[in-house]
Amino acid sequence: MRIIKYIFIGILFVLFSAANASSQNQNDLPKSLILAFKQGNNVSLSNYFGDRVELSIQDKEAIYSKSQAKQIIGKFFKDFPPTDFKKKHAGGKTGARYVTGDLLTKKGNFRVSFLLKKQNGKFIVHQLNIEKD
Repeated sequence: MRIIKYIFIGILFVLFSAANASSQNQNDLPKSLILAFKQGNNVSLSNYFGDRVELSIQDKEAIYSKSQAKQIIGKFFKDFPPTDFKKKHAGGKTGARYVTGDLLTKKGNFRVSFLLKKQNGKFIVHQLNIEKD
């Protein structure tokens, strides 16, 4: 009976630890990154780009330099001015995070997902996908 009690307590400890780690993963995402999507601010968004960014926007997919990606996102935001960004899900592990959400624009809605990797203590956007909803 004691063994079952210890096993039960151990399972609860593991579950609470996993739940706490998951909430920390979501809470340590840069708020200004989400705000950049809401505002359609390609300059702020590009601050999270590394030297190379994999972009996939409406069936056009390639790896771009930081400056190219900034221009492409700027054109997208100009063509589809955002009105809001609603984060649906965020998760990941210590060195990598992902976010999915809905980008609401004046000309339609888009599904957005991006992968961030930690480099030199800062999260960098490694992949960014924007597709018509």
